[in-house]
Amino acid sequence: MEHENHHEAHCALHIALDIAKITLKAAAVAAAFFTVKEIHKVHRAIEEHKK
Repeated sequence: MEHENHHEAHCALHIALDIAKITLKAAAVAAAFFTVKEIHKVHRAIEEHKK
């Protein structure tokens, strides 16, 4: 019985770590997206200023 509980806890830990990895990847993608969006805004502002 104890071995079974240990196995379940091990599986739960792996699932939690997989979820954490996916969440971190999603956060990195979102950060990159918004960074590029801000850089684009700055670039447009510089172009408008040059006119």
